[in-house]
Amino acid sequence: MTRRDPSSHAAAGITVPAIADAALAVIRTNGVDGLTMRAVAERLHVRAPTLYHHVRNKSDLLDLVARNAFDQFAADNAAYEKLQTIDEWIALTRSGSLELRAFYADHPGLAGLIQSKATPDRDQGDGSRAELIRSQIDALVRLGVREPEARHLFDLTARWSLAAVVAESADSPDVFIDGLDLFLYGVRARLVDLVS
Repeated sequence: MTRRDPSSHAAAGITVPAIADAALAVIRTNGVDGLTMRAVAERLHVRAPTLYHHVRNKSDLLDLVARNAFDQFAADNAAYEKLQTIDEWIALTRSGSLELRAFYADHPGLAGLIQSKATPDRDQGDGSRAELIRSQIDALVRLGVREPEARHLFDLTARWSLAAVVAESADSPDVFIDGLDLFLYGVRARLVDLVS
């Protein structure tokens, strides 16, 4: 019986979620620009070639991060499923935007990466990002917003939040909160019009 190298794929037991978690940890420490296959492999205590069983290159690794970066927001999915009013949707979206802002602040460059991966069909497929997006859109549909408008409002809200995080400067942290409140005030008015 031949013994496997302990850093081989099968022996190491590396999973896609473990790779995504390790990549986020690297981003937290080194920023998106510091994300390399080697840095992720070191964090997982394997050799870089082991990762190639799951991701072909850095571009695939970045896609994996974009799809799975939002695992910690699973509670928001459940909250969106339970809400019953527009005001609850606005409040949950506001608190979620603030949580995401803090998350992005802890992961330098991640907001820009997510912004670059924003496509109209990003709620399709697997991963925590798609699940969170679907829960927000589905909540609007349950509140009486037609799906095309729900998708459009979600897209506007997500893009505004990401752009505001990317543009935010450390010397004016209140600008994000004030801008978010003004933006959501307008979104609320649009939602009221759409469901009445």
